[in-house]
Amino acid sequence: MPDAHPPQHDPGQTNRKRRLGIPGLRGALLGSGDPAPPATPKPNKLSQKQLTGKLAGLSLPKQVFILALWPLMEQILNFLVGTVDIAIAGRLPGENAAAQAIDAIAVASYFVWLMTILQAAAGVGAAAIVSRAVGASHRRLANAGAGQAVLLGIGSGLFAGIAVFVAAPWIAAGFGLEGSAQQMASDYIRITAVGIPMCGVLFTGGAVLRAAGDTRSPFLAMLLVNVINVCVSVGLGGLRYGDDPTQTIGLGWGVNGIAWGTAIAWIVGGMAVLIILLSGTSELRLRPHRLRPHWHTMRRIIKVALPNLYYQLAFWLINFVLLLYISQLAIEYAYGAHTIAMRIHSISFLPGYAISIAASTLTGQYLGLGDPTRAKRATYLALCGTLGIMFICSFLFFFFPTNLVALLSPNNEVHLTLAPPLLQISAFITPLLAVNLILNGAMQGAGDTRNTAIINLTGLTIFRLGGAYVFAFPLAMGLWGIWLGIMMDIAVRGVVFWFYYHTYRWARVSV
Repeated sequence: MPDAHPPQHDPGQTNRKRRLGIPGLRGALLGSGDPAPPATPKPNKLSQKQLTGKLAGLSLPKQVFILALWPLMEQILNFLVGTVDIAIAGRLPGENAAAQAIDAIAVASYFVWLMTILQAAAGVGAAAIVSRAVGASHRRLANAGAGQAVLLGIGSGLFAGIAVFVAAPWIAAGFGLEGSAQQMASDYIRITAVGIPMCGVLFTGGAVLRAAGDTRSPFLAMLLVNVINVCVSVGLGGLRYGDDPTQTIGLGWGVNGIAWGTAIAWIVGGMAVLIILLSGTSELRLRPHRLRPHWHTMRRIIKVALPNLYYQLAFWLINFVLLLYISQLAIEYAYGAHTIAMRIHSISFLPGYAISIAASTLTGQYLGLGDPTRAKRATYLALCGTLGIMFICSFLFFFFPTNLVALLSPNNEVHLTLAPPLLQISAFITPLLAVNLILNGAMQGAGDTRNTAIINLTGLTIFRLGGAYVFAFPLAMGLWGIWLGIMMDIAVRGVVFWFYYHTYRWARVSV
């Protein structure tokens, strides 16, 4: 039977309780403790309901494990895309070329991130719709959500890519980069902008696949992205492999070659995700007519996505201001030191983001099934696993920071001096980072993007932006002070998310 668009007058869109998929929540979920069992259906009938698809018949711990395993490996691969660029740049031939290249990529990467923000928000909105639709066995709505997500990913990528491509020279000049470093940053932004539309397919398509319970396919696509990025970046950019600067491999295009490696990898990865969706090998089946605008479904996605978009844009802007703070420190290669430390610190983000995908998917699907209690239990299981991994990261950051920095920039004494103390600061805050990531992900899976955005924006503005300024300038703590502000923000938001989660307001949100 052809997979038609879902009807405009869907009972799931006119009846709030059916759309939410959680009967009897008004009065059942009041208070900060565990909710009382729903009045309808009865607890014994509710407990017999099971998820369908790839998660059918699995225990809750196995569901968390299956959903987190592939995203964890995918996050590692996603982390490696940017890290490989920095590692190759740190080994370019030439006395000062490596340090200048790292500074250029450090600035350019913030604007590459800006180009992907619209796509990330669309992915969050679509994932909330798809996960609930899959939990409620509403396949047509799930497929419609996937098609509109891909369309939004491509469209937003074209818009952001063109805007940043045009502005690239002014962006590079605005950060005080000079000479070759300024040109490198401008070229890197413009070249990677070519791959941004298909990067949108990679991001939004991967998001809806994970929301449907298929976490393996996005991992395979990201594995392909990494293989292509490494091969093309080294082949075109060039690489010094010995102490002698003349010992190099590759064509020697420098930062331009590295940027082309990233752009080509995104294009191929996006095509791979599109093929997976069109082939129907996952829980979703993307038919060609789903790629035509369907305004009703798109509006539902945008409704959930907008608060997350505001948060992501504000998050980017605040980190952009932090870069401006760094530019006022008058420390040579401070951009590079900050970027290297943040790149290594993001190792602790990887398990948090990956396992938060499990919490997000299971929260959405169990709310679609009508079982907020199991949604909460899944979140707690995800949080316990993340905390264990975070403590290991804290140990490495505190006791082996110099060794970690040397992996990315082995020949720059400034980086080896400035970056390790920043990692030691972050070691004390990673457990609260786990709380932040997992509960934020669970509430986004429920569609509660408005309140998560409020919590995030408040913490970022007051503590990350304001705290970093106070520590760095009035208290004259420099780059170290900027990182204290960042860590304070993470800690405060983790505490606030913990208390908010126990109000159960996230379980009463309709999408």
